[in-house]
Amino acid sequence: MVTFHFFVFFTLGIVLLLSIFLTNKYKTKMPEMRGMTISMSIGMNIGLTSGIFLGTLYQGELFYSTLLAMIIGAVSGAACGFKLGVSCSIEGFMAGVMGGMMGAMLGEMLEPDKSLILINIFLALSVCSLFLFKILPKSTKTINSITGMIKPIVVFIFISAYLLFGSQLGTNWAENFHDGSGSHNYQQDGNHEH
Repeated sequence: MVTFHFFVFFTLGIVLLLSIFLTNKYKTKMPEMRGMTISMSIGMNIGLTSGIFLGTLYQGELFYSTLLAMIIGAVSGAACGFKLGVSCSIEGFMAGVMGGMMGAMLGEMLEPDKSLILINIFLALSVCSLFLFKILPKSTKTINSITGMIKPIVVFIFISAYLLFGSQLGTNWAENFHDGSGSHNYQQDGNHEH
């Protein structure tokens, strides 16, 4: 179960670090409006993913899961937009807050096996949002060689294999919730009366 926790936060951390690195690399080629799109995309995806994960993990504690997810999303969006300008940073910050809020509410309402599906979808979207750095800058490059065509395919296969491996970790995580050993739902363990 802890392995899946590590997988989710490690993946989100790598996405955030790569987005900060790519922001520094492409900041001169990135118009402000496209920078806003990227910072909003990164902030929203990381906020939603962490919100669904934390909302499911801490069912019954909506305040804490929402607060943590909002902080994670806001910091991610603001950090991604920081080098692109103040407006990009603000847009990323607010998109992260909104994504964290929505994700935590969704994670609170769903069963663990259903939220696992959404976690995997939003992890894939978070990783794929890194491709916006290659798509959105002004560029006139075209694919000139066979290696230019093979490289995206290899990257796609690697990312797919990584996410499928993590999905298998999540299957065990969802099963532990059904057994009762993975749930942090304090309203179901008998300590609170209804």
